[in-house]
Amino acid sequence: MNLSLAESLWQADADLAAACLRHPFVRGLADGSLPLPRYRDYVAQDAFFLRAFADAYRRAAAAARDAEGQALYDELRAGVEAELVLHRSMAQRHGIDLATVVPSDATLAYTEFLTATAATRPEASTAAALLPCLRLYAFLGAALLPTLVPGSPYADWVTTYADAGFAALWQRLAARLPIAAANDRVGADELAALHRRAMHLEHRFFSAAWGGAAPGRPAVALSIAGSDPSGGAGVQADLKTFHRFGVYGQAVVTLLTAQNTRGVQGVFLQSPEVVRAQLDSVLDDLGAAATKIGALGSPSLVAEVAAAVRQRHLANVVLDPVLVSKHGHALADAPTAAALRRELLPLVLLVTPNRFEAEQLTGLAVRDRDSAWAAGQRLCAEGAQAAVIKDVPGLGGDLLVTRDGVREFVLPRVATRHRHGTGCSFSAAIAARLAVGDSLPLAVGVAADFLVRALASAPGLGDTGPINHWA
Repeated sequence: MNLSLAESLWQADADLAAACLRHPFVRGLADGSLPLPRYRDYVAQDAFFLRAFADAYRRAAAAARDAEGQALYDELRAGVEAELVLHRSMAQRHGIDLATVVPSDATLAYTEFLTATAATRPEASTAAALLPCLRLYAFLGAALLPTLVPGSPYADWVTTYADAGFAALWQRLAARLPIAAANDRVGADELAALHRRAMHLEHRFFSAAWGGAAPGRPAVALSIAGSDPSGGAGVQADLKTFHRFGVYGQAVVTLLTAQNTRGVQGVFLQSPEVVRAQLDSVLDDLGAAATKIGALGSPSLVAEVAAAVRQRHLANVVLDPVLVSKHGHALADAPTAAALRRELLPLVLLVTPNRFEAEQLTGLAVRDRDSAWAAGQRLCAEGAQAAVIKDVPGLGGDLLVTRDGVREFVLPRVATRHRHGTGCSFSAAIAARLAVGDSLPLAVGVAADFLVRALASAPGLGDTGPINHWA
């Protein structure tokens, strides 16, 4: 069997598999410490989930282009139906009425993801979304079996998924994946994104069963930016975005503002000494897997932050310049822009200027895709490893420029005045995804998708209000 494609997806998401294994819900299955009410809730939610899982197999069978693929998905769906029979028996034993189960947010997120993928994408995409559940459970069963405590009330769960017959299921689906990918001409980036999304949802499923928290060791990200007391932009928006993506957020405040949804009434810079003290404090303790830098406000603050980035060897640094608003209004003076270009650009993985900021940083007029590409190349030549030029005229989206090429992210235009904090949230979302191990193109794509949904579902607060950070 050719498992190379599936193996590469699994290895890329090994961090999430390890997070599931050390989750207290999962550990409690082997040592028997899991409270029975938690297990009862899990069984009820899993029964709901499995119905959607079986339906995704049905849709994959319909999408398969050959009889061999159709037969495989029909067999796998039959196995899920048999598992549902076991769940009904288990539910009866524990006094669970499956007919009255109300799916949790985590369950709905997973089932809706599977249903949407299977209904709108080809077989290969559905297979990539289905595979993590099978392989993860086989992995967990095998890893827990040596530690299974005799008498654990959940021993059947461990032995079922540790069984070689169950492992054979994921191996068959894994062998099918490269065949389906070749038939459907689905790229590796899409398969990787779907696989990782499913792995995230598996971890969220266990967390919801445990009680809604996300115990373990989440990735840590850092925001270095200004404070928005209205909560829509700055470090407040960054922390909300980090939390949305399951990342633990820290924040170093560079400046205080008096602002609301109607405008900015005052800006109060912090001293370089105060900013550096904050940086040293958090970096001496938890560190940061990724860092987002926002408003700095003065050349001296730029210099202090740049020194910290260099001396601390910070990785995955995303710079949101905060020089000019999306409407062309100046947010920082020329010396600050010059300091950013001179001192910070050579230190960052990604810079995310809107088209006006790209013009100020490069001196090139950004009027269309080609001029945006040229500006991105100029930013890379000045030291940044990559640049996203936002709101490119005529493109209807953003342009990711790296030293190796260019990629477009064409996005639907959302007609809303509630756009406060979009730049902050976009760059923070990229940093969050980099912190959990995404490639740069994947992180940018996920962040762009998040921003569209966040704009489309903005809560409508105030005048020019915030986006929806729950999107």
